[in-house]
Amino acid sequence: MRLVTGVLFALALLVSWYVGRTVPATWTVESVALHVHQDEEGKDYFTYKGKPLYLENPVPFQEAQLNPERIHEYNQAGIGPPVQKEFAFKTETHNGEEEKLYYQLTAQRHWRFWSLLPAAVAVLLCWITREPVTALFGGIVSGAFLLGKFDLTEMVLVENLASKDAAGILILYLWMLGGLLGIWSRTGAAQAFADLMTEKFVQGPKTAKLVAWFLGIIFFQGGTVSTVLVGTTVKPLADKERIAHEELAYIVDSTASPIASQLAFNAWPGYVQAFIFVAGVPWLATESDRIAFFFKSVPFCFYAIFAVLFTFLLSIDRSPFLGKKMKAAIKRARETGELDAPDAEPLA
Repeated sequence: MRLVTGVLFALALLVSWYVGRTVPATWTVESVALHVHQDEEGKDYFTYKGKPLYLENPVPFQEAQLNPERIHEYNQAGIGPPVQKEFAFKTETHNGEEEKLYYQLTAQRHWRFWSLLPAAVAVLLCWITREPVTALFGGIVSGAFLLGKFDLTEMVLVENLASKDAAGILILYLWMLGGLLGIWSRTGAAQAFADLMTEKFVQGPKTAKLVAWFLGIIFFQGGTVSTVLVGTTVKPLADKERIAHEELAYIVDSTASPIASQLAFNAWPGYVQAFIFVAGVPWLATESDRIAFFFKSVPFCFYAIFAVLFTFLLSIDRSPFLGKKMKAAIKRARETGELDAPDAEPLA
């Protein structure tokens, strides 16, 4: 198995390097209309994430380096555009009055179907090794070679890990949350909780699953936090009642992010609002506008609603849809006490 993994990894790197060196990138341009205002000094600006950004040297659209016609010429010549971002304007006449329409042009590149290579490498490695960390690292290295970034430390790892978002993840999730779970493990808090619930409430697999589902609803602070906290807390309890780890994993995972998006009194709105920013759309211009839009969309998050509902039905053994593998896992755990599949390799 290690030999197969090594050969696949080496072959993926070789193909990524070859494609990056020989296959010319295909360039496209993204054109975003801007809702432009003028300040007291007459300078043009638009609002981005609640802050004003001034237009730098806007040019007529036909003269722009990122004009779609010029992008086509660059692709024909096999070269990239001289700039990556540019502001341009068009002059149009409405009701006898001339109006300038401003656009932000952004150059983007891809390697056609070869762009799927890093994702394919990650999926194949995960399928073969069953180690997500190794698989994801393989996908990262493949993507770096495709982009021509061979210095993984300086050009990939440091560049991305030295950002504010990465620092927040490291401090909050790895250090603080990891430390909390370490304390729970050393003090036996999870086992004590399992003993208490077994004595006071749990009378079988059904009530044990209801405890897991209920804790998933309570810990709605975020998908990752909920998964780790609930999983660590209820695992001893679920093991006592012969609940298959596949079944428990489904309940814990499907009451994590879904409930966090429905009971969104957490970091979820701030996280999602960054993705629904559209430059030039005035009713999504500020962070508060986007958060308000997010809360209005909560009743239409049907995946989250049905995910929480179906995990509840599974907890009370009334699920209308259950796959063959899940049924087999439940039967195996109840009858034999084998909580993991025979060929499973638990990560924890």
